[in-house]
Amino acid sequence: PTRCPDWTVHDIARHLADVAELHVAALTGSLAHTRFADLDDFDPATTPGQWLRHSAGRPPEQTIDTLIELTEAEHDSLGRLIDAGADTVVTGPLGGRWHWSVLSLHILWDAWMHERDMSATLRAARPQSPTVQRLVALYGLLVAASAATGSGEAPQVTVRLIGSPDDTYEISGAPDDVRVTAGATSPPHLSGPFEAVLESVAGRGPRLAEVVGASTPTVERLSQLTTIMK
Repeated sequence: PTRCPDWTVHDIARHLADVAELHVAALTGSLAHTRFADLDDFDPATTPGQWLRHSAGRPPEQTIDTLIELTEAEHDSLGRLIDAGADTVVTGPLGGRWHWSVLSLHILWDAWMHERDMSATLRAARPQSPTVQRLVALYGLLVAASAATGSGEAPQVTVRLIGSPDDTYEISGAPDDVRVTAGATSPPHLSGPFEAVLESVAGRGPRLAEVVGASTPTVERLSQLTTIMK
C-alpha cells in the first residue's frame, strides 16, 4: 500500500511511465497519434487508473526499463526545445493548450509528488536539487491557487514554505491570471514546512489547516485541489 489508496508502488511506477510517455508524445508533436490523444475527456480521479490497463501484468523489471528509456527521451526532447528557443504550444491535461514548459512543470510536479508517495512506503528518499524544489514549490502553489479560483477570485496571500529555496512566496493575480512570485518580502499570512504544505494541498497527509496552524477561508480555498487529486 501507498499514500495513493488504490495503488501499489509498482502501480505508481507504471503511472509515472504513462505520464512520461504522454510527455514525450506532447513534446515531439505526436500526441494525436497515441492512446493519450483525447485529453478533453481527462478526469484526474479516473483517467490515470484507466491508463494503467495498458500495462496490466507488466513485471516490475520491465517497468523500470521503460521508465529509464522514457526519461532519456524526455531529456532529449526538452534539450531540443530549449536549444531551439521554441514557443511550442501543446495539449495538456483537461484538454487545455499550454506552452510546452508549463506541461513539463506539471509533469515534474506530478513526478515529485508520486516519488514521495513511493518513498513513504519504501522508506527511502533521494535528495532534491534547489532548482527542482523551487520549481515544485512555484507550480504546487500555482495549481492549488488556480483550483481555488472557483469562488470567482484568486487568493491574495503570502505563504512561507519553511525549508524551501526561496522561503516565502506570494500568490496574486486574477482568476484567469494567477501568479506565484518567489522570494516575497511581505510578511507571510501562512507558514508551514515546505514538503508538508505542498503534499497537503495535493491531498496527502494532514489537512492544510493543521499544517499551517490556521483555519481561514483562504486556507480552505487553497485546499480545493484535494477534491480532484489522485
